[in-house]
Amino acid sequence: MEASHGKEALILKATLQLISEYGFHGTSMAKVAGRAGVSAGIIYHYFSNKESLIEKLYIREKHHFINLVTAGLDQSLTVRNQVRFLVRKTIEVSVLMKEEMMFMEQFLQSPYNRPEIQSTVNAMQKPLTDVFLRAKKEQIVKPLPDAVIYMLTLGTATKLAQQHAEGAVHADDELIEQVTDACWEAIRL
Repeated sequence: MEASHGKEALILKATLQLISEYGFHGTSMAKVAGRAGVSAGIIYHYFSNKESLIEKLYIREKHHFINLVTAGLDQSLTVRNQVRFLVRKTIEVSVLMKEEMMFMEQFLQSPYNRPEIQSTVNAMQKPLTDVFLRAKKEQIVKPLPDAVIYMLTLGTATKLAQQHAEGAVHADDELIEQVTDACWEAIRL
């Protein structure tokens, strides 16, 4: 059982690396097998096709990302401080997960991104969305659509990390704190 889980993890890791290097279209199952050090038949034992492999990778990476961002979220904090915590952690985790973040962004813009996949991801994001729902319920944030609230906070956080990865800005503690403040100011009443 452990060996089979290890092979699946190797396949997923190889897929992430190859997509980062060659994109979705340039990543073949043969390349994945070669990079993972397994036969193509082994890949098809775990994944029915390239689409299911890429979808599984996205769900795994998104789940890992959400777990890292929400780790340590203290429900006893004020909503303001919970939002600030999530923005800061989103920046920090996004900077550390550069390759994974690029993959997830590519996935969102690809034909692999289907409503069923986003439904699965939305359920995983409940710890994040609950904070923003609480903020709306307590009427301490502007009455904007949820997508706009997320864009002004978590979207800004991931964009800053992307800019950092590209060398356009240096996301040091001071800048992260300023952006965290700006994100809260953008949505608070």
